Order: sequence, then structure tokens, then C-alpha cells
Amino acid sequence: MMWIKTLDLALVSIYRGGVELASVSQYSGSPYNTTDRQVNLKIGTQLGDCFNWSMAPQSELVVFARVSDPAVDLETTPPDGPWLEATAAAVPWSLGVDIAIWNAVGWAGWGGWGPCSKTCGGGRQIRRRYCSKPSCEGYGEQGRSCNSFDCAGTINPLAPGARRNFHPAQARWGPVPDRPHAFSLRPNSYIWIASSELFASGKTFPREFTLFISLRLRPESGGYGQGTLFSLRSRRRTGSFLSLELAGRGAARLVHAGGGSSRSIYLAVPLYDFRWHHIAISVHDDNTVRIYVDCRWLRTDVLEKDALDTPRDADLIIGYLFSGDLEQMVLVPKAGQAHKQCSSQVTGVAPFVTPREI
Repeated sequence: MMWIKTLDLALVSIYRGGVELASVSQYSGSPYNTTDRQVNLKIGTQLGDCFNWSMAPQSELVVFARVSDPAVDLETTPPDGPWLEATAAAVPWSLGVDIAIWNAVGWAGWGGWGPCSKTCGGGRQIRRRYCSKPSCEGYGEQGRSCNSFDCAGTINPLAPGARRNFHPAQARWGPVPDRPHAFSLRPNSYIWIASSELFASGKTFPREFTLFISLRLRPESGGYGQGTLFSLRSRRRTGSFLSLELAGRGAARLVHAGGGSSRSIYLAVPLYDFRWHHIAISVHDDNTVRIYVDCRWLRTDVLEKDALDTPRDADLIIGYLFSGDLEQMVLVPKAGQAHKQCSSQVTGVAPFVTPREI
């Protein structure tokens, strides 16, 4: 049979057939763990007229295919193969299509990531999904590394030793089930502490630092986040501050004010799904901000020189007018650490999960 066209695909998810795909690939181990998931899609003559080529370039597709041994076509198959042969259809990806297919093969959606096993120095997080059939191919549990930044110099204002800085008393902050380091905040719950108390004698707030935050809105908020998560405010210079604020549905913003002007950097954070989300912000040289959201790089902004001159005499305010759950609020006096909050690379750690009891 003559093949009329091929496409290069970067695999995002494998619904079924991962074992077969691995068997003809040069990569060892599970296909769910490979770092390079490039495969080729071959469209046969019998499907050529049915395939919508206009949606193929730079598109996210769901492809229904079978695996072909690359040895059958050595001249055109790259050495790292394998081929996929289109046998039925390729449709545009959407969340609804994705959920429907996973349900069809027996998997429910992934639950949220659990708490990190360590607050610094390298821990692990786990998330799970459930199989609704006698067995499902693939993994029911995944893990990733988290909080891999060095513990040295780390400042954790939520630690038990910081009780006297809580308003009201830390004991009155609500606990969060199954999250031992998390607190449930109301608009009148906050931390107020002079930055001079955070550092050794003679030290001021660092020019370069990384801030790690993990938070979750509660359903009663309606998904509309508001309040200040983190703010450095100068005691001597009125209107001089650096703050991370919630800005409505699915957004936060980093705001800097000083010298009679202010600037904002917006962050897209899907808080309205009421799951835990992670924000990491690195400040470099008082003018460069690198931001990660949910373990992936979001943006880097380079501003004018000294644009982010953080107040050296600042008060640190956490959680003011914020209503939700706060698990992590960690300050590391180093730049370039934002990617260490959690890894975007996940590994399967359990082959399947038995069906959820109803």
C-alpha cells in the first residue's frame, strides 16, 4: 500500500496502547515516562479524502490509530520510530473529548496533587485517579518532586514558631483536612511582621529572592478571588510596596509602587476550579521577574533598572482580606529558584487503581 502523507506528532496523552507503543520504540521503560514522545502518523489512501488536513498543522488532535512496526518502512521511518497508522479518525482535542475518551477506557479524571512530603530540601507529591472497569491500562497514581530548594536561609512565616505574628492567634485559624501544613483563612485572618524580624541582625530584605505560594479558593467564594496574598510595605515611604494580589476570576497580579508610579504584572491562575494552585516568583537584580504557575514557566518580565527596589524597612503582610486555604508561603533569599517549587515532569508509580467503591 502506498502512503500518501505523514505528520509528526508530539504525544501528550496515550489513552490506550501504551504497551504496544513502547514495544516498538527504542526507549526503555514506560512510554508515559519518555522525555521525547515524537511519533509519526501515516495516512493511507483509503483515509486521505476523509482526513481534514486543514486542522493538522500546529493543532492538538485526538488520533485513533494502530501502532506499526518501524521495520516495515526503514527508508522513511526515523531510527527513533515508531509509526502510528490512522485507522479511523483524527478530531480536534477539547477538554470534553478528552474526558469522554478517558471515561470510555475506564479512567476518571486526575484528582488534585496531595501535600508535599517536605517543606524544603526535596519532597514528593502524589495524585490519583480511579478505574471504573475491572482493569485499566496505564497508571492510577503519579508522583512528582516538590520543594527541592535548599533549606538554608529559608523563611516560613506560617511555621509554628511564628505564632505571635498571627492575627488572630494561629490556634484560631482553621485547619485543612489532609493538609497538615495548611490553614483556612477568613478576610480578618492575616500575618503582620516586620521584615527585620525575619532576618539576622543587620540584615534587610534581600534584593534577590524567590517567593513560593500554594493556595486554594473555597466554593463559597464563587471562584472570585480577592485580597492580598503577600505584601512588602515600606514604613518610611508612603505608597512604596511590592504585593501579590488576587484580581478576580482566574487571575492574580504582582504590583509594585514607588516614586509616585506603579506597575502590574498579571498572572493567569485558574483559581475558579477550587483546586490547589502553586505560584513561584523570582526577583532578579531589582528589575527582572520570572514567574511559574502550577510548576510551569509562565512569563519573564524585564523592567527598568531598579524598578523592583524592594523596601528595605518593610513590613510583611500575608493573607490580608483573603478568603481561602493557604498551604505554603515560603521566602528563599535567592533568585532563580522558582522552578524548584514542583516539577512539571510526572512519573507513574502505580499500574492501576481498583474501582472506587460506590
